[in-house]
Amino acid sequence: MKELKLRYLLLGALMDSIGMSFVWPLTTVYMHNILGHSLTIVGIVLMLNSVASIIGSFVAGQLFDRYDGYYLLLGGIVFTALSMFVLVFSNDWPVYPIMLILIGLGTGWIMAFVNALGTTVHSRDGRFVFNMLYFVQNMGVMIGTAVVGLMFKDNVAPLFAVSTGLYVLFFAVAAINYHVKRERPKQKHQMDQNANVATNTEKLPHVNTVIMYTLFISLFLIWIFYQQWNSNISVYMLSLHIPLKDYSFLWTVNGLFILIVQGFLSWQGGKFFKDPFHQVYFGMLFLIASFVILVFAKAYWSFVLAMIILTIGEAITFPQIPAIANLLSPYGMKGRYQGLASSFPSAGRALGPLVGSLIIDTLSFVSLFVVASVIIALILFINVALIEKSKHELIEYK
Repeated sequence: MKELKLRYLLLGALMDSIGMSFVWPLTTVYMHNILGHSLTIVGIVLMLNSVASIIGSFVAGQLFDRYDGYYLLLGGIVFTALSMFVLVFSNDWPVYPIMLILIGLGTGWIMAFVNALGTTVHSRDGRFVFNMLYFVQNMGVMIGTAVVGLMFKDNVAPLFAVSTGLYVLFFAVAAINYHVKRERPKQKHQMDQNANVATNTEKLPHVNTVIMYTLFISLFLIWIFYQQWNSNISVYMLSLHIPLKDYSFLWTVNGLFILIVQGFLSWQGGKFFKDPFHQVYFGMLFLIASFVILVFAKAYWSFVLAMIILTIGEAITFPQIPAIANLLSPYGMKGRYQGLASSFPSAGRALGPLVGSLIIDTLSFVSLFVVASVIIALILFINVALIEKSKHELIEYK
């Protein structure tokens, strides 16, 4: 085959997402309530899981540009499946946290390779490819978390058995359909008619580097505050006498609106956002608004509203950044920058609970929401000022 078919890439991403979603929703409950360890220990294990994911994403991105990504991806799937398989039979302390860290390494590796393979699909617009990847990954989260809620009692073995089966199927899909010839695209042109002529070298233009790292750092900082929804906001809602089941329902709302927004963007997104950077700015406005609502939130409906607005913002912004990285990175560097596009969010997820707890302990929950609003607003301002000033100098790589 000359090109990987998008439907097979999406199918693999869906199975990977469902498999990962069997792990993170139950980790805190299982380690704290069943294995009897403190929330501090749980937090350290989750941080190590995220750090391992960062390492996996970064290394995979570097290797994709140098070696045959087909065999490296298959190896990552086997590694992850074996880690899951161990937990079917041995899921006590310390095997569980050790395997969880190895799973983080494997899933970070796989995610970077899936995104990097997305850059090789030249028959569809890059923005459409990454929107669809984000769409199916979040569909997988919805399916996975729903299955966890139905299956999990006190025993995690059945969940890891199903997850292992999913990665075996993923391996079969990848083995049959992912071995394609990677061809260097011929087209290379500028973002603007007034830009300088693109050269045929693989050296990345300085302006492209600056813009991509600005977006990656922005993603890192935004994820620090987004992660509060996965950690500290549940505690805040309980302090307002809002039951935990109502907090859990917010993630159903999140998944539903991601599917709606991503479906709309895949269908009509190109008509509304001709400039990919404008889509990022627009999404950041929603992210800011969601934290502003939290400053004043007391009733449950206000948390639902904040979640809806947050979800619209993330669905517009998050998949667009790897799409821009694909657009701004030359053929021989696409894997590296897709790896970075996966690593920076993982770093934000790792630090988010700690940063949020420090702000809450020092100031208050409301102060945390104010800080989040202000910092994301500053991120938006810096992005607009920097990108709009130098956008005409960017070189685009198809």
